[in-house]
Amino acid sequence: MSDELKQKIIDFLNKKKDVKKKYYPKEIADALSDENRGAVKKAIQEMTTDGSLKYWSSGSTTYVMLPEFFEEIGKE
Repeated sequence: MSDELKQKIIDFLNKKKDVKKKYYPKEIADALSDENRGAVKKAIQEMTTDGSLKYWSSGSTTYVMLPEFFEEIGKE
């Protein structure tokens, strides 16, 4: 997956971190509408594998977030 796309995802999450810390993968794909949806979802998957993003699940819903918020959100 392209490093440029991965950087766009990180930039989006950093830009929005004061508003919201966790996102549905679909929300990220919608926000990056100039990119292919499948490519965005695949990039998110790769980024969770390499640790640059984290998945968080409420049990029924899965979100994506920056690693720095993972423990903070887990305490909620």
